[in-house]
Parts: sequence; C-alpha cells; structure tokens
Amino acid sequence: MKRFIKYFGILVIMAMFTISCNQHPSLQKYYVDSQENTDFIALDIPASILKLKQEDVSKEEIEALNSIKKVNFLGFQLNENNLIEYNEEKLKVKEILKNPKYQELISVGGKQSLSVKYLGEDNAIDEVIIYGSDKEMGFALVRILGDKMDPSKMMNLIGKINMEGDNNSLKQIETFMKNMK
Repeated sequence: MKRFIKYFGILVIMAMFTISCNQHPSLQKYYVDSQENTDFIALDIPASILKLKQEDVSKEEIEALNSIKKVNFLGFQLNENNLIEYNEEKLKVKEILKNPKYQELISVGGKQSLSVKYLGEDNAIDEVIIYGSDKEMGFALVRILGDKMDPSKMMNLIGKINMEGDNNSLKQIETFMKNMK
C-alpha cells in the first residue's frame, strides 16, 4: 500500500508539473502554428540581410545592428471574409502577450494600437516584441531576437534600416505595411 501511495504521489506531482508548464501559450508556437494559415504572411529574416541606409553610421548603430540575430514577422491582413478569424487571432496574441514575462515598453491604444514589449534586462534585452493592429486593416507581430540589445540604441536604429534593394523578405514586409495604411 505504501508503494502505491508513493507512486501515486509521484504521478500527481508529475501531472501538476506538466499542467503548470503548459498554462501559457508561447509566442514561438503561435508563429509556427500561424505559418500554415493563408490569412497570414510569415517571414523569418536573418540579421545578415539587414542593412543600414547610409554609409556614415555611428559605432552605436553598428553595435545595435550586430546585437540582432533574427527578425520574425507575422502579419494578418483583414478582409470581409476573415473578420471572425481576425478577432480570434487578435485575442490569442493579446492573451500570449499578457504573460508577465513580457515587460511593457510602450503601449498606445485607439483605432490603431501599438504595443512594444521585451524579454530580458532593461539594458540587455534578448527579445523585442512589436504588436500593432488596425481595426480596418489587420495586425502585425514582429519579434526581434538578439543578444543583449540596448533599447535606446535599437530605437535609434529603427529608422535607419534599409528596406530597399534586392531583399524579397523586406519588400514583402514593406508591401504589407503599405497595404495596411
């Protein structure tokens, strides 16, 4: 009988551990699951293809660019046929981003909303999540993965990324964003 209680106790503890580990859906899993959905555009962009617009860049801008490892882009373009799915997907994203591990950097609401969150320390960020939505156009979710990214340097860098050239991934993002306007 003692043996039964011991094994039963171990099983209960393992079950509780398994359940507690799966309570929060992950952003990575959401990206992977959404890539097969035709309403989404999903792109994985290696940092090696990110280029700056001008030649005279500062040391800080180069450091900021070098701290980026990869960018994941996921966009949902709203149309009259996918309004229900849009609302469902938007709720899923918001639920994932409610996880306390994501620290809020910026949040703006209204017809168009923007939220910037991050993982890591205040001056050494490992992941930046940018979520923007428009009630008439859709939403975009961007993950910037890196190593010890500095938020102030990253903000200076954003406007200096070259979206032109031969890079098909960046052109797709640019087209998606133009269609959202």
